[in-house]
Amino acid sequence: MVIPRIVAFAPLLLLAAPAQQAAAQCALPQLSGKWAGNDGGTYIISEADEGRKVTWRAGSGVPGRDWGKAWANNFEGYRDTRGRGDTITGKWWDVKPPWGKGTMTIRLVDSWNIERTSATGSGFGGSHWTRPRGPRGCPDNVAIPAED
Repeated sequence: MVIPRIVAFAPLLLLAAPAQQAAAQCALPQLSGKWAGNDGGTYIISEADEGRKVTWRAGSGVPGRDWGKAWANNFEGYRDTRGRGDTITGKWWDVKPPWGKGTMTIRLVDSWNIERTSATGSGFGGSHWTRPRGPRGCPDNVAIPAED
């Protein structure tokens, strides 16, 4: 008896379907949004000028609860457009005492991680940032179904 090919491969198609559905339900990750620093802070990152300009507002703790109680700072930088655009160089400054400031270069490692590659100034604390994941595995700031 000959088994039709479609029946023989049906189990493989069923195994692939959940992965495709999971990828389809998340919006594409972007740099803009909420990031968690290894310094205990929450960083709200924004992009402007078609993603070339990158800024953040950051503070210790969690927005809506104790955000910025111990420290708070801002950053403004620009992507290096000569390469892959994964390197951002700019300046940071505290918005409350002890009024530190300096320069910093960060690198987008992947859609979920940023790392500091260099810094100058008065002791910036964070060196690694991760994007929190929401209930569907999407970045929690864009955890909405993607438009088909």
